[in-house]
Amino acid sequence: MLSNKIRPNFSPSLYRCKVPVRATESTLVKTFMEEDNARYSGSATVKRSYMREFLVECPKCSELAVITSDLSYDTSNDKLVCSSCNHIEKADDLVRYNVVVKRVCDNCGKPFESIVPNNKHKVNRLIVPCPNCGVVRTYKPRNDAYRTAYNNSKVGDPIFNLPLWYQTSIKGEAFWAYNREHLNEIRNYVSAKLRERQTTTHTTMVEKLPNFIKSAKNRKAILKAIDKLMKK
Repeated sequence: MLSNKIRPNFSPSLYRCKVPVRATESTLVKTFMEEDNARYSGSATVKRSYMREFLVECPKCSELAVITSDLSYDTSNDKLVCSSCNHIEKADDLVRYNVVVKRVCDNCGKPFESIVPNNKHKVNRLIVPCPNCGVVRTYKPRNDAYRTAYNNSKVGDPIFNLPLWYQTSIKGEAFWAYNREHLNEIRNYVSAKLRERQTTTHTTMVEKLPNFIKSAKNRKAILKAIDKLMKK
């Protein structure tokens, strides 16, 4: 048996160094988790990525309507559908034509131009009297197409110009989103405290957001507004 003089000292004070080590490791893990949760991790999308669907106010009943688009120059498949009043409208219904005849009269030799505006369909033949001598001729006109849109003072979609469903005013600034996916991505960016560039090949949608949205001092107000919009 060991005597009291040579017995090892098992005083707890010798092991106090282990407590701060464990506490430090725990703190580091917690810190890393908090930083990871605060980091923006969205994909490097551009604004066009969210333009296949637009949530808008129906022009007939003012309820939620959906505009779908295939993002091509051919707008024949773009349309608006309202499930509340069953209103359906195609984007090509907004196309109009100015029918133009610009000629030199074969009777009096004087130039003239005749325009018939706002036609729903193309015109293949047009009977036009010369404004100078009165002789009447049949011409093949030029059909200049243009697209009409709804009158709207709010932020509108790029096809019909109907008011976007997700829009509000935050501190005097217009805030809007095309659809729920777009709105949610903006929310993820605003709520993140660490915002690193996702790519170096192009500027992403969130990087092009207005400065008032990216400002940290507006984070609370913007998140509150977004959460309210999501309940619509």
